[in-house]
Amino acid sequence: MTSEAPRPGTFGLAAAVYALRDGEILILKRGGGEASGAWAVPGGLVDEGERPEQAARRELMEEAGVEIPGPLTLVGAVSMHAYGRPTVQLMYAGDCPDGEVVISDEHSGARWIDPRDYLDRYFGAEQMQRISQGEQRVVEMVTGMRDSLEEYIAWLDERAELARLRAGQA
Repeated sequence: MTSEAPRPGTFGLAAAVYALRDGEILILKRGGGEASGAWAVPGGLVDEGERPEQAARRELMEEAGVEIPGPLTLVGAVSMHAYGRPTVQLMYAGDCPDGEVVISDEHSGARWIDPRDYLDRYFGAEQMQRISQGEQRVVEMVTGMRDSLEEYIAWLDERAELARLRAGQA
């Protein structure tokens, strides 16, 4: 996206990725700016001429220094007001089997965490209130992130069930 002010009625497009390794996803702690201190999956704006999947891969590399060598699967979308405008963030998932995490300057921490533990630890009512500080725009953004995480967990469960069924048929 360009750095110019958005035209009225336009929205931004962003992409993020649930990078999965050994049953855990990578989350990064925001080191400053909006939602400082919040733990989130790597993501950011889609650059002009870039496909959203490319942006998800680029953001993962820029923010954490790791890559997903195989395919990415679109698992959801989050509507939010971020990056100075209404934005839709496409949520991808992919397996990240190896690579050392090296965080960017915009983050102060990284960890691998079970998606259900991430949901329980960071998206309860108390945590969401603390992150949003009651600001409705941030409440909506964090609620969208929580809903997307719930959709991702359901997708993981479906994927595991399919793998079990396939293994039983072999």
